Amino acid sequence: MPTSVLINFSRPFPLFPLPETVVLPHTVQMLHVTEPRYRAMIDLALDNSGQLALATWNRDDDVSLSKNSFKRSVRDAVCLVQIMHHESVPDGYEIVLHGVCRARISELEQETTDRPWCRVKVQPLEQLTEQPPPMYGLREELYELLTRDHLVGLNRVDAVIEWFDRDDVSTHTLLELIGFTFINDSERRYRLLAEPTIDGRTRIIRSELVHLDRLIGQARLQQRDDLERGTMIN
Repeated sequence: MPTSVLINFSRPFPLFPLPETVVLPHTVQMLHVTEPRYRAMIDLALDNSGQLALATWNRDDDVSLSKNSFKRSVRDAVCLVQIMHHESVPDGYEIVLHGVCRARISELEQETTDRPWCRVKVQPLEQLTEQPPPMYGLREELYELLTRDHLVGLNRVDAVIEWFDRDDVSTHTLLELIGFTFINDSERRYRLLAEPTIDGRTRIIRSELVHLDRLIGQARLQQRDDLERGTMIN
């Protein structure tokens, strides 16, 4: 995983819109790209910096209108990503993306005949030139939340717990990795991407872990009640 990636915010980035937010900063995701225009976009990106702006379609758009008479819009927050690996497959590309930073679209350039995809200029949503502020006690709090009775049994938790012992994984990075792993709801994940402050992202992730722990506890209690009601004493 790259430790540092240079971003030139003075130039436009190819825009890759998707139905949901699939990458957060410090996380890695594989995508299968088949649409011809986006395959061409990947070709051009690989010849340059290998960086893309990964966006999310605007849910408020009326997608019932025909494709020819309506252009769907994208939401403001994007994740700038670096193509770490690419492989040609029979119907397109398989690419591995590393999330670099969150940003907001400041200018959009529509597609052209020679460039059938949009480009965007963006502004960073977070300070990239300074170290994140110290988050005293947060690492311990996150560990405690993940090792509660209900969450600790999840398969995903084992892999996450291993990150806590790694000196090269900062608490700031841990926060992103935990959010990416446990927030599956598309709207909440977009909120996490669009949130510019560490405190705000911490509140979202803390709330999600507490909510998930409560849901699992309720489900197990219900399961136990159902079993007890179905038990017959001979």
